[in-house]
Amino acid sequence: MVPPLFLNVQPDHHILDMCAAPGSKTFQLLEMIHQSKEPGLLPGALVMANDLNVQRCDLLIHNTKRMCTANLIVTNHEAQNFPNCSLAKDYSEAYKDNCKSQRLEFDRVLCDVPCSGDGTIRKGHDMWRKWNSGMGNQLHLLQVNIAMRGIALLKVGGRMVYSTCSMNPVENEAVIAELLRRNGKSVELLDVSSELPELVRRPGLSTWKVQDRGSWFQTHDDVPHDRKNVVLPSMFPSSNITEESHAVCGYVEINTDNRGSFSRNCDIEETSNINHDMDGVSTDPTRNLDCTSNIVNSKFPLHRCMRIVPHDQNSGAFFIAVLHKLSPLNGSQIQGTKVQHTLGKGRIKQLHKEPEPETRPCETILTCQQNNVLEVDDAELLGRRQNLSGDNQTSKDKNSTEVEMVFNDVKSGREESGDIMKLQKQSRRKGVDPVLFFKDELVIKSIKSFFGIKESFPLEGHLVTRSTDNARRMYYISKSVKEIVELNEEVGEQLKIASLGVKMFERHRSKDGCSCAYRLSYEGLSLLLPYISTRILYASPLDFHRLLQYRTINFAHFVDSRFGEEAASMMPGCCVVVLLEGHENADSILKDPTTIAIVCWRGKGTMNVMVSPPDRTDLLERMAYRFGIKASAVEDEKLLSQG
Repeated sequence: MVPPLFLNVQPDHHILDMCAAPGSKTFQLLEMIHQSKEPGLLPGALVMANDLNVQRCDLLIHNTKRMCTANLIVTNHEAQNFPNCSLAKDYSEAYKDNCKSQRLEFDRVLCDVPCSGDGTIRKGHDMWRKWNSGMGNQLHLLQVNIAMRGIALLKVGGRMVYSTCSMNPVENEAVIAELLRRNGKSVELLDVSSELPELVRRPGLSTWKVQDRGSWFQTHDDVPHDRKNVVLPSMFPSSNITEESHAVCGYVEINTDNRGSFSRNCDIEETSNINHDMDGVSTDPTRNLDCTSNIVNSKFPLHRCMRIVPHDQNSGAFFIAVLHKLSPLNGSQIQGTKVQHTLGKGRIKQLHKEPEPETRPCETILTCQQNNVLEVDDAELLGRRQNLSGDNQTSKDKNSTEVEMVFNDVKSGREESGDIMKLQKQSRRKGVDPVLFFKDELVIKSIKSFFGIKESFPLEGHLVTRSTDNARRMYYISKSVKEIVELNEEVGEQLKIASLGVKMFERHRSKDGCSCAYRLSYEGLSLLLPYISTRILYASPLDFHRLLQYRTINFAHFVDSRFGEEAASMMPGCCVVVLLEGHENADSILKDPTTIAIVCWRGKGTMNVMVSPPDRTDLLERMAYRFGIKASAVEDEKLLSQG
């Protein structure tokens, strides 16, 4: 829960959560933007939450649903291939013209990437069985590509937070060093040691070794020739391979205890320990190349990264780095955000079987690629899978059959490229309905008239639907979300939007003679309540509680006869029942954010609650806590017999 706190979110920021599911950090971000809004107004900010897996998107939508916000968009993309939605011919043109409609950019990016998850061992004991040292090497390239995509989508002057729940430097400091190397002076690693002063943290590492098949390597030159395309140069502290070649004189084995001290076993005579500066930049020009020390320090200030270790404050382990974008990336930097490495043909069978979905944060590269077979170019897909397979050499042979089947499918697809391309076009929107603006002015006018919605609440242009005909549900979106949807339309629906806004109206099928074809949705009631002037009833706590408990009550059976008479005199259709707590001014009740209200249906002789069982349970618990109301057994039997 720490990474969002370092984003320094402002009221008008557009925020991208690149790997958002299951949604705890997304919920944090939504709370931040809503806390800064003016009373009665929607914030100007928005949160775009993305996840690769469709099922995890559903979980993300479910977990953020409680926020009832019109400022959220949930998308379903590979984070490393997140769309530009650019109207400009090239990136330089997009940067030259700062018009919002030119290119999709974000003020803040949260890059909480998939990782090996070794920092979650305290709460996820199953990780002891599943973890192996090769998991970090598998994910390194994916993490770099996701982070580079985040930097490319970040506005100049914006801030990106990179985080993992792992302590492996290959997944942490090595990724940050590679970002700084690729982006040059366009990106800087911020020192945020003065932020959140009560958080106990440790500096990032400046030197580390990479393990592969039981061997430890100090530089890429140490790696055997047949493993150089699996153990990448970006995994090592030094970014200059030429310098690395002069820095190693022998094989070194390092054991690290809990305090971070090192015991070294060298095949050469050890010399005295050499301490390096905290900023990772040696004052001695020969220190990084010292043949006797076998220490290669990164030239980047990686001490500005943050390592949170469990025994400092009784927590899980975590890594955080905060990056600031100083200037636009040049064309080569942007186009080079995804770098792949080659793979020998004989290594395909050795892919590591991916961890199960519920064990995330370890969602491996193979999982990411298998879920999107038809959404990328077929030739690119085959190359990408072959490249990625080299990162999985430490796996067991029993997984080879499943992997071979995947690659055989791809190979056969290449032979029928024409059919594949046709399937790609058909499947891009598979499982994701289009977002359409609801433009029926007559229906909107009837809704506004029926519920007495004030003109100060803009409905026109802010209602969208996912149905191509006879809209069953309408969702309300904020102005900032509206701009994104309009941009997405202009660029040809590049964004796969799984969910957006808050459900506001639903079509009903009642034959009670209601003059309005739509009813209110409970999810959007909190947003719309201050602007409704009709179809409102005020119930005492006891009657309100009974409505929630029994869902359907006859008009004559309410404790407060006045409430029953008012309900009976109302025209059939949807209405709002507000909990009356002794307030005298009705306007103050509706504008109070703590007001409790529900959506009901006034039928022929009954009042029916239109709230889902989980929401009713939640409201009953709030009622019990606030008023201590609990129906007795005698009252229960009486009401049940009457119902």
